[in-house]
Parts: sequence; C-alpha cells; structure tokens
Amino acid sequence: MPKPILVAHTDKAQLQLAGATRIINVAATAVAAQGVAHISLTGGTMGIAVLAGIAEHPLSSTVDWSKVHFWWSDERFVATGHADRNEQQAGHALLTSLGLPTENLHVMGASDTFDSPEAAALAYTEELARFAPAGESSPLFNLTLLGMGPDGHIASLFPDRTEILDAEGVAIAVHNSPKPPPTRVSLTLPVINYSERIWFLIAGSDKADATARLRAASQLAESELTAKILTATPAAGARGLLETLILVTEDALASNAN
Repeated sequence: MPKPILVAHTDKAQLQLAGATRIINVAATAVAAQGVAHISLTGGTMGIAVLAGIAEHPLSSTVDWSKVHFWWSDERFVATGHADRNEQQAGHALLTSLGLPTENLHVMGASDTFDSPEAAALAYTEELARFAPAGESSPLFNLTLLGMGPDGHIASLFPDRTEILDAEGVAIAVHNSPKPPPTRVSLTLPVINYSERIWFLIAGSDKADATARLRAASQLAESELTAKILTATPAAGARGLLETLILVTEDALASNAN
C-alpha cells in the first residue's frame, strides 16, 4: 500500500467541488472498465457536503449511476428514517436524486429492523459476502470515502478501544461509543482497506490536532503502524491498495498542529 498523499484545499467550498469531481471520475472510469463500481460512503458534515456537490455537478450525468453500488463503512443503530443515520443523510444529499435500483443501496440495518447491532452486523457481513470475489469477505471497493473526527476516529472505530485492532471481523457491533448515538455498526479496518482508493475528507480547525497525527503516521511504512499508533489515531491505519489521499482544508492544517 502506498503512503498517503496530502492534498490541501483553500476552504470547504473548494474541497466540496474537488471531491465531487474526483468521485464522479472514479465512478465513471470504473463503470466503463468493469461495468460496475463499488463505493463506500462516509457520514459527517464534509462527507455529506461532497455528496451534495455530486448532485449539483454538471458532470454527474456522465455516470451511469445504475451501475454504481453504494455501501457504508459505519451506521448509527437507530430507527429507519432517523436523522442520525448516515444513509438518511446521504439519501437527502444525493442518492434519492439518482434514481438508483434498490439493490444498489447496501444499507446497514436499523434498530426497528434488527433486535441488536450484532444481528445487523451479521446481516451486513452476509451482504458483503454476496458481492465478494473468491477468498474475500467483501467486494473490492473502487473508492472508500472517510471522514475523521477531532479525536482521529474513522467509521465507528474510536481511539483507545479494541475495535480498530480487530483483524477477523467484517462488520461488527460497537457499544458505548464516545460519540452519540452510543450503539453502532462498523466495518473493521481490513475491510475498509480492501479498497483501491481511500480518500479522507477533512475540514475544520477542530481537526487540526488529529490531522497532524495522521500526517505524521502517513510518513511511516505500513509495517511501522503499531497497535499504539492505531489505538491513539485509528485514521492512521486506513490505506488504499492503490492510493490514499488526505483531502483537507487549510484550517485543518493550522500551523500549531505541524
């Protein structure tokens, strides 16, 4: 896995446009080359803003969206339609406007559908396996989008917890999340990393400290990413097979974080 590359943007508006353009290009290229694309989405303010940017982008119509499958790296275990659900936010921002076949939206289970997050995680593990190549537990994502919290978390893999070190699970239940809502479902790091490209979407001065830690870790070889580094800054472990980009606004690169 190549080391991450940082790409700075002046502000959120520039990142929104650039991110949307990049995603459209990846989706169009994958569909043209393979007849299908698999994209894993993230929640968060910047991630949802970039999805909204796709909906407004003049090149969006160049993609045959009926050939694009959307997945999620994590979800809040609340009821269907709840405003906290990543899939609900993504739907409002972009997905409902694309007229996608229902089978293209691979949604993690909600609390009104499953009795527990463990049951929802098992169902998602099985759904991923349906699209996985032989010997793998998930499809090879053409692109995984990730936000990053001020604490350095990705998906629902939080610092100072064991989930980031789980090398056996696929989709897992997360209880007592330090960020509400407390109950969630998340992909594990190996599944997140089974992606050709991973792009971080990072904006805001509150992310400066975590971004500094991510940048420092990006200079290390994969073999040098110790359990201590991963548990302190889970984002440090996310690396795509072909490319990892840290798409970041200037305010998240504050000088006091360097």
